[in-house]
Amino acid sequence: MNRFCSLSAAAIAVTASSVATAAPRLRMTVSAEQAEAGEAIRVEISAMSDGEEPSNPRLRVPPGFTVEGPSVSSSQSFSLTNGHFEHQRGITATWLVVAPHAGRYVIGPATVQFGPKTESSDTANVEVVASGTLPKRPRANPTDPFDLDPFFSHMPKLPGFRGIPGMPNLDDLEDQLHALTPEPPPDYAVDHAPDQAAFLRATASPTDAVVGQQVTLRVYAYAANGPYDEVGAAEPSRPDFLSQSIIDSSYRQQRYLTEIDGSRFVVVKLREVALFPLHAGDLTIGPMKMGFRGPGYPESSPMQGLVRASKELHVTVREPPIAGRPPGYELGDVGTYTLSSEVEPRSVVAGDAIAVTVRLEGTGNVPHAVKVPEQKGVDWLDPTITDQVDAHDGVVGGSRTFRYVVRLDEPGTHDLGEVTLPYYDPKVRRYDVARTALGSVEVKPGKAIAPAPSAASSAAPSEGPLEDIGPPRRALGASPAAPRHLTDSKNFFGLLAGAPLAVVALGGLAELAGRLRRRLAARGQSLSAASRKALLDARAAAARRDQAGVAGAVERAVYLSIEDKLGLKARAVLRADLDRKLEKAGAERAVASELVDVLDACDKLRFSTGDASDAGSVIERASRAIARLPRASVRAASEQAA
Repeated sequence: MNRFCSLSAAAIAVTASSVATAAPRLRMTVSAEQAEAGEAIRVEISAMSDGEEPSNPRLRVPPGFTVEGPSVSSSQSFSLTNGHFEHQRGITATWLVVAPHAGRYVIGPATVQFGPKTESSDTANVEVVASGTLPKRPRANPTDPFDLDPFFSHMPKLPGFRGIPGMPNLDDLEDQLHALTPEPPPDYAVDHAPDQAAFLRATASPTDAVVGQQVTLRVYAYAANGPYDEVGAAEPSRPDFLSQSIIDSSYRQQRYLTEIDGSRFVVVKLREVALFPLHAGDLTIGPMKMGFRGPGYPESSPMQGLVRASKELHVTVREPPIAGRPPGYELGDVGTYTLSSEVEPRSVVAGDAIAVTVRLEGTGNVPHAVKVPEQKGVDWLDPTITDQVDAHDGVVGGSRTFRYVVRLDEPGTHDLGEVTLPYYDPKVRRYDVARTALGSVEVKPGKAIAPAPSAASSAAPSEGPLEDIGPPRRALGASPAAPRHLTDSKNFFGLLAGAPLAVVALGGLAELAGRLRRRLAARGQSLSAASRKALLDARAAAARRDQAGVAGAVERAVYLSIEDKLGLKARAVLRADLDRKLEKAGAERAVASELVDVLDACDKLRFSTGDASDAGSVIERASRAIARLPRASVRAASEQAA
């Protein structure tokens, strides 16, 4: 029992640590700590939050400063950490500030609103000197062949101009740079340039997929008029997909030179995102927008640069085939997976617990649940989950580890069976089942509890010697018949000897019945309390916009309430048969249908990027349906559990 308590405490500690919400992150940077009077200094602030969306950026500057901006771009990121879905929102705001006179100044702080709260950044110290005082700055990245001085990038090539004596010809220099640049990968190639200055291009692969299969979105930027800054980037919308970022910025991405329609373009990959379709249909990926800001790019609007957008993309998504679908397959479990497991200890006393660790590995959107065997006398508590899911070479994969506490109540040697995961492999276009056998565990009997001793009176009643003499006779005649006593019966002494044994036997049966009632009552209270706690966990997850956390907590509440009130272990029942099993166990048809609908809604919510009202609706529906479940009698509950 001590082992069971310690394992449960560890599970609770891990679960509690996983629900903390990160504080908003705010960072301010300046392009230079020293500048000349009249020279623009670029100030940038980045804000990221997994709660309220950041908004309304403001910058405090000294009196007399000229300020342009802000230019604001937004971003989003989605990730799965320790079994919890995280959705982060961020903005980047940029200002250009100019000091009119020399001096030492403090720029900032910058402020950003996160819902009703306002957060402030650090400040920056800047020294402003007289115009013409500072030496000419070198290029920002002297090792980048495309970070050319604007003089060389935009100087007109006059007829017959062959350069300055002693210096290489500009055309020859460009040819040499092009020769030194590696060839771009095939996916960067374009047959035709839709714009001769700059354009964005997006691709999705594959464009024909099944629900849950990875679709990779890539966005490229092509520029022909020299160096530029990326401003005002707006991410492509993808409401019908669960997404995981692979490349979220072009920073540190390799630049290539490529020739299109006789002109040379610098091309870089802006984004690469793994998308997992949530349902079948013709799904849309919206365009990405970005501004090219530099001397060679005319402004579409102030501070926004030359704005360009990629084309809208469409992906045809279908469900995996019905033919050959194994029992227990969950829509969206797509990829290639293996299972392994560890069980310890292999010998326990009845009522104690063991630890079962199951590791799921593979490529794809690694599932959040596996199928555990259901047996009489074997109780699986909800697992704690840790994951290591990332993208390698553009493919999402990794591992997810499930740690279960399993209580064993009945003595004997138990074959625990196997943990399974049915999945669909899109590469070979067929279903498969990952399996891991758990082996056997020996459960020894616990110490027997002796029934409380019952006192039984064995002493016969004492009678006086004259108590049998009747009243005096008034006339002679036959003597009255002698009265008969219990002690005259030949069965009296047999009954007298058996009475204490019967009392002991009845006392033992009463004690066993009481223990059974107490055990069932304690189990019911434990399940009921766990169900209420699960609903509280769901509301906490909804408050921090953790859709996957809401789905998992509501599922636990529903399954625990069904087992508590109807005695039915619903996790072991196929979803298609669950409403019929609930009706048979005593639930009304409408309640049974509503509970199945709630579980289906949890499946959709787990991969949803919708607003908080979706999660709140699922929680309220579950609460109402659970409240309408009838409570079966102790006998009926025992029969259902058996």
